[in-house]
Amino acid sequence: MSFYLRTRVKVGPLRVSMSRAGLGASVGVPGFRVGAGPRGAYVTLGGGLVSYRATTRSTAPSAPPLLPASDVVMADITGATTLEMAAADSSEFVSQLNDAARSMRWWPWVLVLALALAGASPWTLLAGVPLTVWVFLKDRIRRTVVVFYDVQDAGEARRFQGLVDAFGPVREARRAWHVVASGALSTTRQHKVNAGASALVKRHSLDRGIGGPPHLSANIAVPSLATGHRAVYFLPDRVLLREGKHYADVRYADLRIEADVQRFIESGSVPGDSRVVEHTWQYVNVKGGPDRRYKNNRRLPVLEYGSLRLSGPNGYRATFDFSTPRASSALAGSLRAMTAPIAPPVAVTPPEPDRIQVAPAAPLTRRRLSADGRISIVGEAHYQPALRRAARGMPAGDRFDQHLPAVALLVPEPRNPHDLHAVRVAAIHPAGTETVGYLSRSDARSYQPVLRALGDAGYAGTCPARITGGGNGRRYGMYLHLAGPDALEIANLVTEADLLTPERTVTVIKEENHQETLRHYHSGPLRTIVAAELAPSTVSSGKHKGSYAIEIRLDGQRVGELTAAMSARYRHLVTGAPRCEAFITHGARGFQLELRLPKADPVPR
Repeated sequence: MSFYLRTRVKVGPLRVSMSRAGLGASVGVPGFRVGAGPRGAYVTLGGGLVSYRATTRSTAPSAPPLLPASDVVMADITGATTLEMAAADSSEFVSQLNDAARSMRWWPWVLVLALALAGASPWTLLAGVPLTVWVFLKDRIRRTVVVFYDVQDAGEARRFQGLVDAFGPVREARRAWHVVASGALSTTRQHKVNAGASALVKRHSLDRGIGGPPHLSANIAVPSLATGHRAVYFLPDRVLLREGKHYADVRYADLRIEADVQRFIESGSVPGDSRVVEHTWQYVNVKGGPDRRYKNNRRLPVLEYGSLRLSGPNGYRATFDFSTPRASSALAGSLRAMTAPIAPPVAVTPPEPDRIQVAPAAPLTRRRLSADGRISIVGEAHYQPALRRAARGMPAGDRFDQHLPAVALLVPEPRNPHDLHAVRVAAIHPAGTETVGYLSRSDARSYQPVLRALGDAGYAGTCPARITGGGNGRRYGMYLHLAGPDALEIANLVTEADLLTPERTVTVIKEENHQETLRHYHSGPLRTIVAAELAPSTVSSGKHKGSYAIEIRLDGQRVGELTAAMSARYRHLVTGAPRCEAFITHGARGFQLELRLPKADPVPR
């Protein structure tokens, strides 16, 4: 006696089938069948010798290809789930959204029932179609929470409008990702087979829109960052989080925002708006060059990305990367404005007219801001005489090294009648200080809060600039060497300092002997900008021991030195203890230091 397993079983009007790919179910009548299986949903029409079958498949966006993991342990960095956060602290608004998301959809069952009974009488199908539409609309209403925002406070409305405006650069960024896992590379082999990177990340493509969550209907634009499973929505009064069908919220006052510019070794396609800072190899040797043992050793670009990290109570964490630092800095600036409390208006009684005394404004001390970046200004066409005087009447060439160097002063104008977020750009030259243009509206919204904070502390921000154009009837223009708003602070405060022009990155050696000193200055998760001092010294060890070297100091404390070759190249600069910008980073090899120095001609042999 033998036995067999049936691959198809009928359960009422449903036909359940089993295959090696998985389970499937379908319902219908002869000549028409609707079903779903492991390969997607399908519709079958026809009968006899001729039939038509259409299949639809849902494809989830895949993460960008990662470099060979080489047994790297990836740790989840997304923090607590929304289910855990809602259980710890759930508001009435979030409870309504969760109830709406958990509500059952009835219209598919009505449709299946109508199709199952259509074989008995065609009138059943005619009656089932409008019934299905009616049930669908009822489900839609029952599964949606309607909210009307009426912001009475002008300050609150202005802050949220600034957040919506700052979302423009976020949507304009060519690529964006949500980083969900990270793994540090600790062994030498892991570094060598992963392009010399310090860590690997797992990320998902990020959708950016202003539509809001699927279960909320509001009368305002709702900026959102979403993947297929997770999403963050920015409302006027809170940050709404979604994970699957579960919601939680975080108050802006409890939100912590961190933004930075990071270098990323890109193994996929290069976004069109990203800046390539250098190149490396997929397989590197200990010196950073290509490993000749591998034939198909690709040359990979090192790009400059913007990173935004959000964290809050109950274990919430999220990390977003953008193909341009401008997107992360603009969003971080507007979110910080949302977290800051609005000062209540203060009634001031004006003095009598005959007793008005105007006190002279205290002069602001100029402070050199970080120049690790480049942005354009607008409105130069209205200030051509001032630009001509700043350029001393000389024309600028077409190449970068032919652009005329200048120094720009950034002046916030919160009372500008045309734009309350305006930032004026003035050129500093021997003849005086003259206005030459303004930051664009989107850039001004991000930079003005930082510049006003500097002004409150008694400082005026300056940065290097370059003048273009002039000659042959061409207009003059100007662009600034200026880092993002979140990178403008220098850890050890330097006032009235003539920092060296930052044109190239120079590596410092022997930092391993000064880890505790560097730890004292490092304050950010990725990098910290400091002002380093250059001083003459001698090579401490190696085959060049005793020869001339340049020592690097922070507030008089030694933290490293330049190689013998680089010391000879920059020897002419070390007069009077010059200072330059420097970056402190932390990775698998501890704290490391990089300098930003001017370009120097090679030393003749």
